[in-house]
Amino acid sequence: MSADGDRARRQWAPPVPGVFAAGGGAVLFAIAAWTVGRDAAGTLLLSIAAVLLAAVAVNWAVVRPRLVLDTTGPAPQITVRTLTARHEITPVQLHRLRVVRYPRLGRRVPILEIDVREPEERLLMLTRWDLGASPDAVLATLDEAGMT
Repeated sequence: MSADGDRARRQWAPPVPGVFAAGGGAVLFAIAAWTVGRDAAGTLLLSIAAVLLAAVAVNWAVVRPRLVLDTTGPAPQITVRTLTARHEITPVQLHRLRVVRYPRLGRRVPILEIDVREPEERLLMLTRWDLGASPDAVLATLDEAGMT
């Protein structure tokens, strides 16, 4: 793709090593749950962990790319993929696009908030793991494209 094509369409997705790590962790927890034997509580907890990690791995693998910025049309547009839908958003539909820092595990974590008002109200929140990049850098790119 040319340099102009790279600027016209940018995309962000969960990091591929993270997808494989979550899938591998799910397999390891499933094996551990199977080998625990008679400890019912341990088997249950390890099984729950395996299922949750498998769900994360499947989610990250299916929703690639998670966020796409397309500036080829008359107005820039972003597309946010979730497990059940694809949300296409133009600047007119946006109420607010910002990075908010939430306290999490003793530190403040940046999260990209996309507040959509039209055609229905929706708040989409994307973390560094969802984007595979810093939410601040993604916001700067969206701002340069005219989304804010």
